[in-house]
Amino acid sequence: MSNPNAAVMVAFALGCLVPLGTASEEVFHVSAAGNDDWSGRLAQANATQTDGPLATLEGARDAIRALKSDSGLPAGGVTLQITPGIYQRHTTFELDAQDSGSSEAPIVYRGDRTERPRFMGGPLVHGFAQVSDETIRRRLDPACVDQILVADLRAQGIEDYGTLLPQGFGRGGSSAALELYFAGERMQLARWPNAEWARIAGVPEEPDAGVFTYSGDRPERWSEESDVWVHGYWTWDWADSFEEIVRFDKAAKRVFTQPPHGVYGYKQGARFYFLNILEELDAPGEWYLDRRTGLLYFWPPFPLE
Repeated sequence: MSNPNAAVMVAFALGCLVPLGTASEEVFHVSAAGNDDWSGRLAQANATQTDGPLATLEGARDAIRALKSDSGLPAGGVTLQITPGIYQRHTTFELDAQDSGSSEAPIVYRGDRTERPRFMGGPLVHGFAQVSDETIRRRLDPACVDQILVADLRAQGIEDYGTLLPQGFGRGGSSAALELYFAGERMQLARWPNAEWARIAGVPEEPDAGVFTYSGDRPERWSEESDVWVHGYWTWDWADSFEEIVRFDKAAKRVFTQPPHGVYGYKQGARFYFLNILEELDAPGEWYLDRRTGLLYFWPPFPLE
């Protein structure tokens, strides 16, 4: 909201029960199938497709502003009825002092009482199919490959993939990189181990030198070493961070991370996991994005249908 000190009296009641307005209230309608060139006075489009609900919150806000400017708020106030549906959002919805109602003539934004409208800031992804590229199939676990789907984001006009950044304790705030949601739940970027933690086997240099060793030979399976990350509680179990891997020394089982490394350096026995690795897409709910090609790989937790 712009001008947070202004006395903006607008009630939001998406999916909540609020008292109905008086007979003299004005009602505007918003629908995902609406049109901001329409009046918003009708809940559904008319037979000639010349009038019907508005399409966006901005369209409704501006219609209410015009009403206030032309004739003022009616005695019963104004209700904006938002039809259930999915509304794509790409900008912040802003209200200021001119959008204020009053206790006698409130402005209410109301959703349906049984099914809520959904405002989504991310684009919907479609067009998933089984992986057919043999090069990619060879990189995936043979026991899992037929469960994994792929979608071309670039072909759908989605080209902003965000950037993975160091974050965590002592790093300050930063925007999340691209995230994938399915059935309202955030999915897991492909990682290893899947649910447990690996442990630092040793710290061959100074704790803050950005080098630690691992046990086992799991990284031998990974053909790509760029943009691989680690997340861990590197010294204390209350200070975690995400660190970018600069390179592996697989012969010595060493990991080298990008400075400034963990805030308190690395300690033998500390817990961590690797992430953002195509070969580790081996569990339902995991995903991986090839940022060079725009191809999104995903194992849905249950069928897309």
